[in-house]
Amino acid sequence: MKVLWKIVILSVLFLGFSIGSYWIIFSQGLVLGILISFMLLVLCLAGLAFSLYGIENGQLEKIWLKSRMEVAALLILTVYLSSAIGLFAAANTFLEAKELTKDFTAAEKTKMLASALWHSNSNSSTIGSIEKNGVVYSFTASTKDEIDKIDEFLEEEKWRIAEFYGNEEMGDLTIVFHDDFDTLSEASGYEEAMGYYDYYSQEIHLVPDDYSWDIVLLHEYSHHQSHLYSQEYGLSETRLPLWFEEGVADYLAGETSDWYALEDVEVTDFKLLDYDYSFHNTYTRNYDPYVQSFLAVQSLVNEHGEDLLPTFLSAKMPSEFYAMLEDATGMELVEFQETFLDDMIEESTAEQANYDAAYEAMEKGNYEEAAKIMDELKATASEEDLNHLSWMQIDLYLLQDQLDEALTFMEDRLENGNPDYRLDDLITLAEIYLLVDPAVSLELVREADAISLEDEDMEFGYFDTAAYLEAYELINSSSPYEGYMILLDEELLYYETIIEKVEDKVAEEFPEAS
Repeated sequence: MKVLWKIVILSVLFLGFSIGSYWIIFSQGLVLGILISFMLLVLCLAGLAFSLYGIENGQLEKIWLKSRMEVAALLILTVYLSSAIGLFAAANTFLEAKELTKDFTAAEKTKMLASALWHSNSNSSTIGSIEKNGVVYSFTASTKDEIDKIDEFLEEEKWRIAEFYGNEEMGDLTIVFHDDFDTLSEASGYEEAMGYYDYYSQEIHLVPDDYSWDIVLLHEYSHHQSHLYSQEYGLSETRLPLWFEEGVADYLAGETSDWYALEDVEVTDFKLLDYDYSFHNTYTRNYDPYVQSFLAVQSLVNEHGEDLLPTFLSAKMPSEFYAMLEDATGMELVEFQETFLDDMIEESTAEQANYDAAYEAMEKGNYEEAAKIMDELKATASEEDLNHLSWMQIDLYLLQDQLDEALTFMEDRLENGNPDYRLDDLITLAEIYLLVDPAVSLELVREADAISLEDEDMEFGYFDTAAYLEAYELINSSSPYEGYMILLDEELLYYETIIEKVEDKVAEEFPEAS
C-alpha cells in the first residue's frame, strides 16, 4: 500500500513539474525558451541517471524510495517529463519562429496552438475535392454545385488583388466549403464567423451559398495574397497591426462607407486592435473592430489615394508601421484616431444634403435642377449609390410623364447593369409597363419569379415574387380588378406616380367596384 501511495505522490509531483515547465517555456521568447528548455532537459538527464542508479541498487534511500518498483516509477515519470519538455520546447520554438515581431504571453500562445490543432480537423465534413485553375476546392455533399460559381468569380477578381500586393504567383490555395455557419464557427473557433483564412494550411473557409459569399471570398483571398507577400519577402504574416490587415481586406472586397451611419461609429484605441487576441476582445454590442478598421483604411485612401496602402506592407513590426503611418498622415496616432472619421462624416453630410436637395427640387417641379444635382452625385457615387440614383431617375421620368424614357432607361439597365440587381430591375420594369402593356409586365414578373426560385439567397432580392405573380396574372385575366387591388392593398408598387395612375385607372374602369 505504501508503494502505491508513493507512486501516486510522484505522479502528482511530476504532473505539477510538467505544467510548470509548460508555463515557464511558453512565457519566454525564441532564444530564452530554447535555453531554459535545454537546462530543464539537463536536469531531467540527471534524474534519469539517478533513476538508473536506483534500479541498479534496488532503492534510492536518500529520497525514501525503498524498492525497485518505486524507482522504476521515478524513471518512467522522468522519461515522461523529458518528453513533455521537449514537446513544449518544439511548440514554443515553432510559434516564436512564425511570430518573431511579437511578444506573446503564454495564454496567447496556448490559444494559437489550440486554434492550429482545431483547424487541422476542420475538413471532416467534406466528402471530396477538385482542382480548378490552380485552386483546390474541398466540398460537402450539398455544396459541390457551388464550385463553378466560386471559381468563375475568383478568376475575374484574383489578379486585381494580387496586383495590389505585387504578387506574380497565386500560390497554393484550398477553399473549403461549409454547409452552414454553425460548422464554420466550430472550425474557426470564433462565434458568428462569416469566413476565415488559415495561414498554416493556406485555406479559405466559407459558406458558398450565403448571400454575401462574394464579399467574404474576396476578403479572405486578400489575406491569402498578404500571406504570399510575407513569404516572398521573408516577413512575418502577422507583422502588421491586425486592424490594417482587416481594413485592407474589407476595402479590396468592395466594402463601402455608405454601409454605416458614420456619426454613430464608435472608435477605440488602435493599439488594442494590433493583435488577434485583443482585436476580438474589443467586441461589444455597440462596437465592431472591423468597422473601425475598414473606415480607417478608407480614410487613408480618401486622403492620399489607394497607392499609399501597399507602401505599408514592407513594415517589419507594428512600431515601424506606425512610424510610416505618422510620416504619411503628418499626425501622431492619437490625432489620427481622433480625426480620421471627420472628413468622411463631413462628406457624407454634404452628400446627404445633395440628395435632400434633389428630392426637394423634384417635389417642387424643378426637374432640371433635380437632374443637375443627380448628375453631380453620379460622378462620385458608389455602385450602391448609383443603384439608388437609378430609382430617382425613374421617378424623375415618371413625374414628367416620360414613360418611353423610363422604359428605355430600365431596359438598358437590364441589358448592361449589375446582374445582382436583375430581380429588382425586372420588378421595376414590370411596374412601369403596367401603364403601357400589362402583358409584358406579366412576362417580366415570371422571369423574376424564375430567378427567385433559382437563387433564394440573391443579395438584392427583397420581393415576394409569388404575390407579384398572382397580381399580374389576375390583371391579364378576366378579373383584372382583383389583381390591381392586390398591388395596391399589399403595397407592391414602389413609385408614387404609378400608384396614383393605377388608382385613377381602377376608379375609371371599375367604378362600381371602387
